[in-house]
Amino acid sequence: METALQSEEKGSAGLMDGKRPTPIVRDAHSLLVRGIDALERNHIDQAVVLLSQTVQIDTESFLGYLALGIALTKALDIPAAERALETAIRLQPRNFYAHLRMAELYQRVGVPKRAKEELQTALDLAGSSYEKKIARAMIAAEEHREPRRAWRPDFSGLLGRKRRE
Repeated sequence: METALQSEEKGSAGLMDGKRPTPIVRDAHSLLVRGIDALERNHIDQAVVLLSQTVQIDTESFLGYLALGIALTKALDIPAAERALETAIRLQPRNFYAHLRMAELYQRVGVPKRAKEELQTALDLAGSSYEKKIARAMIAAEEHREPRRAWRPDFSGLLGRKRRE
């Protein structure tokens, strides 16, 4: 004789058709790895979701905030990208890559003064000749671009505003 629980188990097993359900990941490191992988494969929306979950679980994850800032920049969510990168810089103020990515963000949105400041900070923090080469190349590209840059408004005021929630 079959109990109600056994018949319910049989019914739910038929729904999955032999497939195992996707496990819910609550490990920040696993989410970070999956988020970076999605970012590298250019699955930006998926990366943003995974990396957002990473920083919700581990609010002190420097790599989580750095990767989230990169993903949000690619998703063109500039205010959120700036907040994520600012948090990464707050967590590790002497990190070369955090300042480099912030400089790239400022270059992208057309705030050359802030970009130059961040690039100089990155150059000052560079620990290897490779990092110095990257920063110098970006500084040179920015200097080359500057004389040909058409005037446009400085959007730094917009970036500095915090969302009212």
